[in-house]
Amino acid sequence: MSAQIFETDVAHPHLARLIAELDAYQYPLYPPESFYGVNITELDEGDITCFMARVDDDWAGCACLYISKHRIAEMKRVYVNPLFRGKGIASLLIAAMEKKLKELGHTDLYLETGVFQEKAITLYEKLGYARTEAFGDYVQSPDPLSVYMMKTVS
Repeated sequence: MSAQIFETDVAHPHLARLIAELDAYQYPLYPPESFYGVNITELDEGDITCFMARVDDDWAGCACLYISKHRIAEMKRVYVNPLFRGKGIASLLIAAMEKKLKELGHTDLYLETGVFQEKAITLYEKLGYARTEAFGDYVQSPDPLSVYMMKTVS
């Protein structure tokens, strides 16, 4: 089984389904004030590029690269369906985002994830992301249930 990674836009219908699956997974983990699952179709003050992973006929995962109006590059909405986890799909999605980041002339890629997503944190650390201070809009009200990370992509 090998995954193919596709670049797409926010209007892809299967992207909306994958993000709904991600939200359903995350909602029970965090109180409402600590849930940062943004609606990517509403990120109109910046640039967004989405990536999707396909395995055979199934859409297995997604991730989005968001560059804010302040030129901060952030990883958003990374998700792999549980049926496809442990097969390197998240790493492929992140690699695609990092490649796009370099093409766009950026080097630093940030992310925010929750403290209860230990496997995600472990993966990010394995891929070279290190914990950092709150960034961008998170600076206004850092959340103790958030983990902020960053990697300089060379």
